[in-house]
Amino acid sequence: MIQFGSMSITLLVGALYGVLFAVLLYWTTRNQLANRFLAMLLIVIAMQLLPYIIGYAGFYDKFPWLSYLPYETSLAFGPLLFFYVRSLSAMPVPKNWWLHFLPVATQVAYYCIVFPFPLEFKNAWDTNVHVPFVLPVEQAATFISICSYWWLSFKHYRAYQAWLINNVSDREDHHIEWVRNFLIALGLTIVFWVGLVGFERLVAKLNYFQQFPFYVWLAVLSYYLGTEGYRNAGHRYPVWLGGAASPAKLSARPAAAAKPAPTRDTLRDPIDWQERGNRWREKLVEEQWWRDADLTLASLARELGTNTSDLSRGINEGLGMNFNELINRLRVDAVKAALKELPEGNLLDIAFDAGFSSKASFNRSFKLYTGETPTAWRAAAK
Repeated sequence: MIQFGSMSITLLVGALYGVLFAVLLYWTTRNQLANRFLAMLLIVIAMQLLPYIIGYAGFYDKFPWLSYLPYETSLAFGPLLFFYVRSLSAMPVPKNWWLHFLPVATQVAYYCIVFPFPLEFKNAWDTNVHVPFVLPVEQAATFISICSYWWLSFKHYRAYQAWLINNVSDREDHHIEWVRNFLIALGLTIVFWVGLVGFERLVAKLNYFQQFPFYVWLAVLSYYLGTEGYRNAGHRYPVWLGGAASPAKLSARPAAAAKPAPTRDTLRDPIDWQERGNRWREKLVEEQWWRDADLTLASLARELGTNTSDLSRGINEGLGMNFNELINRLRVDAVKAALKELPEGNLLDIAFDAGFSSKASFNRSFKLYTGETPTAWRAAAK
């Protein structure tokens, strides 16, 4: 008898929520490539929930021939996650992107081949082949895939954030904190999943009902991913101009370009990066380029008549700070000076005049460099 109870309905709501946001994300015009990868990831999570939704509702008891229904796409989870995180920085998809999805294509093909066979054959296949041989390989491949792509995604996220520090002045507006939180939650999911499988292999087999908490967790993950992904779907992230270099090769704090091998001329007349950095800073202050909310390392280099590598080196080695810190310290100092002259002035107007592009960016930077919120600092200054 088919009956949707609390367990099947709970998972069904999570799956439908994910599918709904997958549709919305797929047709979002901004960040289209990234949002479509995210939409497909939500569909994959819904597919993982599907057998438990129909299982708790009694479908397998009523229609046992549904076994081996080709819903298993766990090997797509890792590649979709990685390409989503990668696409947020507007990096192009590599030409061989389809190779990453060969494992899941093989996985789906396997279930498509077995599914049409008679129930008697499938039961025998499950007992003699699938459970003892295929399933362990599939589970191991899934864990290896998700862990590998999770690590690549995390490294790309860290490298992109580090690139932002040295190349844009409004880095705080592009923190992608929700992606970081999702990666942490996914890491916990992997631990949970591996523990579940390990318990089954080493201790005792778990039935559908005992596995329910894990799939509730997946439903919650789908809810968070869909909500936050759609909420941030229209945010335009800076294009990773350093995309020619592999993200994995970038350090957590990418400073200047590597020093060239010393020659006789450079040893006799080395560049004084401190002098050069101070000179560039004086020009920056004099022209007040830091008031431009869209200022980047590249645009400042053009104004100064230099290249981004030398400018980055002059700021990092010469001034002992990164580009983001240099610009936002000047902006915070300008806000402090304005608040002393106009104690009752509108905070946001003053912040935007100083070059901040958002309230969040202003508040974070101000507190970072003063230790106080703008409101508290103004009250103390009075």
